[in-house]
Amino acid sequence: ENFGDYSTNILFKLAKELKKNPAELGEKIVEQLSDFDLLEKVEVQKGFLNFKISQKFLWELLINIAEDPANYGKNNLGNRLRVNLEFVSANPTGPLVVVNARAAAVGDSLKRIMNTCGYIVDSEYYVNDAGGQIERLRKSIEARIFEIQGLPFEFPEDGYQGEYIYDIAKEILKRNFSGDYGRFAVEYIHHWQKNTLERYRVKFDRFIFETEIRNSEYPRKVMKILEESGLVYAENGATVFKSSIFGDDKDRVLIRSNGEPTYFFFDLAYHLHKIERNYDILIDIWGPDHHGYILRMQAGLKALGFNIENFKVLIAQQVNLVRGKEKVKMSKRKGEIYSMDDLIDEVGVDAARFFFLTRTVNAHLDFDLELAKTIGVQNPVYYVQYSHARIASLLDFGREKGLSYQKGNPSLLTDPEERSLIRKIMFYPDVLQSVCRSLEPHLLVRYLLELSELYHSYYQKVRIVTEDAELSNARLLLSFGVKTVVKNGLELLGIEAPERM
Repeated sequence: ENFGDYSTNILFKLAKELKKNPAELGEKIVEQLSDFDLLEKVEVQKGFLNFKISQKFLWELLINIAEDPANYGKNNLGNRLRVNLEFVSANPTGPLVVVNARAAAVGDSLKRIMNTCGYIVDSEYYVNDAGGQIERLRKSIEARIFEIQGLPFEFPEDGYQGEYIYDIAKEILKRNFSGDYGRFAVEYIHHWQKNTLERYRVKFDRFIFETEIRNSEYPRKVMKILEESGLVYAENGATVFKSSIFGDDKDRVLIRSNGEPTYFFFDLAYHLHKIERNYDILIDIWGPDHHGYILRMQAGLKALGFNIENFKVLIAQQVNLVRGKEKVKMSKRKGEIYSMDDLIDEVGVDAARFFFLTRTVNAHLDFDLELAKTIGVQNPVYYVQYSHARIASLLDFGREKGLSYQKGNPSLLTDPEERSLIRKIMFYPDVLQSVCRSLEPHLLVRYLLELSELYHSYYQKVRIVTEDAELSNARLLLSFGVKTVVKNGLELLGIEAPERM
């Protein structure tokens, strides 16, 4: 902070290109900016160009926030580019689990933040309701139906063993359902997953079913494009895509020798379906075991004519649940499931979403269940929410004394701590734009923790409401600015900003 508010290394880049001294170039730029009202000071330090924002601008910022708090942070970075954001897309073979909860928190927060930054984002969930897994699900349910009826049964070796399989079997018997058990189960589980997501404050704009894609024109369209471009060949009865010429580590089978299309082939058809809906940017959030899938999808999209610079893949890494020093075991196939519903029931939506967003999405995460339930400042979500509730209470207290942030004169805010806080508030739109560029919502979480820490420290050092009404109003104006940013930021993360705690 001592060096200023913003810094750039542009001088090093210019010096290399223009073959001139960085300091000399810096002095020329400083001279050009000397009459720029936004800036109090511009200087060159060790080749970096440092900017200090004018006090007048910072004071005006607080007034602008007070006049239109709900819109503070909104900007037009995205310039109305259309984005398809696909996330969760869990198989409809069981309840959503904690790694799905992580992807849901990241995807939904990204959608909210990108919309705030001027993108038009549609959230999408791809339901894999076809293939071998659905057949295993059907056999698992059939076996449980026989078991419940006291009939001989053989449970499939690779079947699904959770208690929910019994629940579906009982529901089928209760309704005297005589159709396809696999389809019944898909609908049952899909409805269950949707309800869980809505509890988690996640609503998708669209659900696309794999069976719809399989039965559509898109598989034929993909094959036609690849064949006409000379990008497929036959090998041992299989149809193979020349993905290696687009950077994949080997060519990929599209149709097996037995005539059965691969999952990859239908995934290409699904992505062509996205492309033909005229999205400018495609963002996929995949699970931890999908890293090796990126190159082949990039190759496929290149072959289909999509600019892969606009295809972004995030890998939501593994989550370990920890209670005390013990890891919580999870296995959908074996039925040892700690589900997303269990997590919401135990720690609540706010803590669940916040904890998943504290780290970069591609890092493994240890989720401390005991800490998430703690009511105290050591719990990070409580710490941020408490800053909002503390200010709400303070504003009420000031109102009772006839004070108001709306009467605040920001030019009375001259303490270094006050400038630090306004400076931090100023960075809020920058942070939102950084999230959009990097697709990393943890940057907003970190920012809100830092802002809350600054405010809690300021609150301990300085009396906000004093005998001096004008100074009190000014400090309430600053407090309202912090409250606004915390509230807006938490809303973008899908987390409540309580007025009382």
